[in-house]
Amino acid sequence: AELCRRLGEIGVEAAVARVRKDTGDLASGIRWEPLPDGSGLVVSEGPYAAFVEFGTGVVGQGTYPGELPDGWAYDQRRTPEAHDPEDPSKWFYRDRDGRVRSTRGQTACGYMAGAADEMRMAIDEVAREVLGG
Repeated sequence: AELCRRLGEIGVEAAVARVRKDTGDLASGIRWEPLPDGSGLVVSEGPYAAFVEFGTGVVGQGTYPGELPDGWAYDQRRTPEAHDPEDPSKWFYRDRDGRVRSTRGQTACGYMAGAADEMRMAIDEVAREVLGG
């Protein structure tokens, strides 16, 4: 349990360091969640966490450094009315202040993938510290 907790702390720190900090909401939703079996998860909560992790739209396609989850797709036309009829790769949305903005998406940040990499790289060192070997 101590090994998992220490690796989880490394993962949280790495994810927070990597995540885009536009508002800080996403960074504040990253935490270690212990499980009853002594293991745990590094969790990122937020309504747009997946979009920041994996990227969106035509801009995000091909930018994620890891394996995409099943069913993840870029530039899907789920809301055709939100897309520019002259340029279907651009769509419109309202920001927090209600202003209409346009985007072609965003590149993947991969902050959780990067955190997982850092945790994997730290396993030997943390295990030696925790287990005394």
